[in-house]
Amino acid sequence: MSDDDDFACCVSGVPGCTGDGLLSAGHAPQQQCVACAYTSKACDATTLLAHAHSLLASGHALLDDDGALLAETAAVEAVRAFTMLCHPYMDVTGGREWDCSRWLTALLSSELGRAAVGLYTPPTTVLELGAGMGDLALALVSSPGFGAALTRYTATDVEGRVSAIRARVAERGLGHVLRASTLSWGAAVGTEYDLVVVCETLHWKGDLPDDDDTIVPLARTLASACVGRRTAVLLAHRVRMPAREARFFELCRANGLHVGACPDGAAALAFAPPEAEQLDGGSRGPMRLVIMCDAAWSQYERPIGLVIEP
Repeated sequence: MSDDDDFACCVSGVPGCTGDGLLSAGHAPQQQCVACAYTSKACDATTLLAHAHSLLASGHALLDDDGALLAETAAVEAVRAFTMLCHPYMDVTGGREWDCSRWLTALLSSELGRAAVGLYTPPTTVLELGAGMGDLALALVSSPGFGAALTRYTATDVEGRVSAIRARVAERGLGHVLRASTLSWGAAVGTEYDLVVVCETLHWKGDLPDDDDTIVPLARTLASACVGRRTAVLLAHRVRMPAREARFFELCRANGLHVGACPDGAAALAFAPPEAEQLDGGSRGPMRLVIMCDAAWSQYERPIGLVIEP
């Protein structure tokens, strides 16, 4: 390699990348950054991972953003993360951990935290909507205080995220309890669960028109999980767009759900991460925990001992 080649980089600015020319098994081994691997094959999120596996098997190498060679495992993880920026997902909000995820983990892993929420009986079955990378699911299932009673925890998200969650579940050896499944919002939940966990799903609707906003199908799916069942919902979010969030809760009520506040909000907030450790960047809206269930249940018939205030 010449001195000039040492400083070569692709249009993404990654040193040592050969660019977006098509690589194949018939070519001499070359190096590509993940962005050029995506561009060279005109992939989308559902095909990029298979293309990356093919490149690696053919002797080619993938580079990180600094031009360093990625080992196979690290390369696959980098590709999985990149798919979240690609069509048809193009969603970076589920590719990271949020403060509300850490907050729920701390709350539900502690007996005092569960009491603050009003969750006096640990659930045996849990459904999570919008699980992202699976951080909350992995933490709760691994928690002795919350996970001991679990027989099934189902973490759901769009198809492009499920494979990454499954890989992390396998690495931790938690497949006997924790499963990852595809669930599109708007679809009905066919199985009854004790608890549904929802974390930071109200984050942003982008440029979607109001009629296509994701909160509309999300409210329908939550209602399908609860109405006619003894199922409770814990939904955590940071306040960012109050009008949109208020509309979501009105949609939930219109679909037959009771929407209540955390019984001891002050105690619950004691489990929130301190400001110095927050992950949410410039977002400084308060974190909120909302509790929902079938509006037909009375306070004394709430599922799993949950107490809900109006």
